[in-house]
Amino acid sequence: MAVAFLVGSVSATDVVLVSDNAADQCTALEVADALNATVFTTTWGIYNESLVSEIENLNPEKVIIIGGPLAVVENYTIALENAGITVERIGGTNRYETNANATLTFQNQFKHMFGDNATACVCYGFDDIALNETMQKVRNRSCLLLLTNGTNLSVEPQKLQLRINKVEIIENPICPFCNYSKVMMQLKRHGINISVEQISEERVKLMLQNRIRLMERKIEMLKKMGVNTTELEEKLKEAEQLMEQNKLQEAYRIMIQLQEEQMVKVKTHLHPNWGEMRRGSPHQNLNSSENPVGKMGENGHHQRINTTTARINQ
Repeated sequence: MAVAFLVGSVSATDVVLVSDNAADQCTALEVADALNATVFTTTWGIYNESLVSEIENLNPEKVIIIGGPLAVVENYTIALENAGITVERIGGTNRYETNANATLTFQNQFKHMFGDNATACVCYGFDDIALNETMQKVRNRSCLLLLTNGTNLSVEPQKLQLRINKVEIIENPICPFCNYSKVMMQLKRHGINISVEQISEERVKLMLQNRIRLMERKIEMLKKMGVNTTELEEKLKEAEQLMEQNKLQEAYRIMIQLQEEQMVKVKTHLHPNWGEMRRGSPHQNLNSSENPVGKMGENGHHQRINTTTARINQ
């Protein structure tokens, strides 16, 4: 599954490549907007050779990968560099660090784009519904994405060179783990204006249905790869039944768990040495507390990690 978003002119000399992880994708959209680049989206953890050909057809000077090598696999780096294209990866041990590192790396470009009156949109890192709602705001250049784990932000606004004078909290009313009270208290202490935008239940239900259809396609893809998907199918059926009963929060909780389990299936099938890499890497921060459903982090590590400013304390 590959999707290309055209941001600005199709003759752009840069390309941004990202996985379909909603947090990374939202981050990539704002980077591409600031650089007038073209965004290509690949299925998380899976290499698509035809996507490389599509990127080569644009004859870019550089490809910027947003996310770690488990999200956007190293096969892309190898293939693109073999084609004579410069590749730069901006990632982290998780989606929070990826968002932080991208924000810090391109803050001068964001400052030029937003001027002196930037607005930040704050979303939970695992709340895909709020993140998908934020994507339209990012496309409209109306806000800069900052992720939260409920305690801290991926980057504190006062540490950025661009001036953040307003924060919009995008609230998903059915998110079972979302509580913005601590984040709001921190922002208010710094004198930042805060507004809360709650997504309507009707729109939440529509996006939840879309997530179910997307997961159906991902499960079919795994089945074609020879992966046993029985547990995933059973859990998806449970989510669908909860949707029929209008138990949206329970259905969303199942879908968050299901997404993590699907990612693990990809990792263990395509990266048999992943467990060893995870234990051996000095940069891995895959604590279960980082993830609301108790699974491991999703991005893997890479060279551009600022652990001093980017890491979210758990």
